[in-house]
Amino acid sequence: MLETMYLSEHESYKAMTSKVEMVSVVIPTLNEAGNIRETVTTIEKELAYPKEIIVVDGDSTDGTKEIVKDTNFCRLIIEPTRGYGLALRTGIKHAKGNVVVMVDGDGTYEVRHINLLLDTLIKNDAELCQATRMYDLRKAMGFMNFVANKIITFCFDFFYSQFLSDTQSGFRAISRSALEKVELYEDDMAFATEMLVQFAKKGFKMVEVPSAYKARKYGRPKMRRVKSGIEIFTTMVKGFTK
Repeated sequence: MLETMYLSEHESYKAMTSKVEMVSVVIPTLNEAGNIRETVTTIEKELAYPKEIIVVDGDSTDGTKEIVKDTNFCRLIIEPTRGYGLALRTGIKHAKGNVVVMVDGDGTYEVRHINLLLDTLIKNDAELCQATRMYDLRKAMGFMNFVANKIITFCFDFFYSQFLSDTQSGFRAISRSALEKVELYEDDMAFATEMLVQFAKKGFKMVEVPSAYKARKYGRPKMRRVKSGIEIFTTMVKGFTK
């Protein structure tokens, strides 16, 4: 019986992975020399699917580019015009995979959960699966960011009839075919919200998996709270009124 169960699980896994030709992991970076090596080496080691790792760097000055080149398994793209959304759009444009994973290079996301995101995306036949940090008891994102995220997510769910818990998650697995059916323009932090807005309007299925969020080991966050908050709400409202 155990052998039969093993064969059944093995066949199920083969069928699941066969739906993924390649996973393109896109990582935006800007002066993340203290964090990027651990992030990319963990992904290289853990990711069970055929993969490519693309680092889109905003012309860092702290050695980030040299560290990425030194790995010999990452593709480095320099995007001198800085912006979170612009870096991700550039990476997606160059991606070869039929599934795209976006994740920050600052070491705050638990990238060891990358297979869980992909497995859940495929099992649920969804267009997007994101890691939710709302069930992490450590609450490493900080009180103000946590509250702001809750408010933004409540508004998004209300406007677009969704049931997400973490709209500001930057760790997502996304169907490439779905990305090709939407138009994304945001250059900065509102990019993540713009993607959810466009996916919701298209009726795409979006699911979540619980994950962890860790405090930064090195460097400082790049997000400007007030500016980003205004842009995110503007993007959300603009999408609803169009």
